[in-house]
Amino acid sequence: MEILAGSLYFVSDDFFAKIQDPYLKINYEDTKRPHYFALKDSKMELYWLIPCSSKTEKFERLIMKKQEQNKPTDTIQIVKIFGCKTVLLFQDMFPVTAKYIDGQYIKGGQPVRIADSKLIQALEKNAKKIINLLHRGVRFTPTQPDVIRIEKIMLEELQDMGIG
Repeated sequence: MEILAGSLYFVSDDFFAKIQDPYLKINYEDTKRPHYFALKDSKMELYWLIPCSSKTEKFERLIMKKQEQNKPTDTIQIVKIFGCKTVLLFQDMFPVTAKYIDGQYIKGGQPVRIADSKLIQALEKNAKKIINLLHRGVRFTPTQPDVIRIEKIMLEELQDMGIG
């Protein structure tokens, strides 16, 4: 499956079973959720997945609180996807290999995606900044997944497959 810039995807249960990180937002049993904004890592054969949330009011309040305290707000961004406000939780992003991407988010027969290429570029630039901070050991929340450990596991898996 080709992973397209700006599109939203699901993650397989196999990934969560393998990684066992208590702070990853695992799949719901009854619905195909959560879904993730995916972007390809330019340096290696990994994809970084940014969890999406529909709880916009909760995160709008959080963003306002951070702004009042003069704190950066780039770890949480609210964008319109498919005509709905959606929260992108950069603070909870994590890397996967393509094998764990379990299909594109389709709604009403249409792929759910961000169509604005300038917005996609801005989101990818923000993600790269956050990834750099994560690699330097920055923690954004106490409930942040251990992305360095996850990245190591994914890279080892790629090596075992002769990729990367």
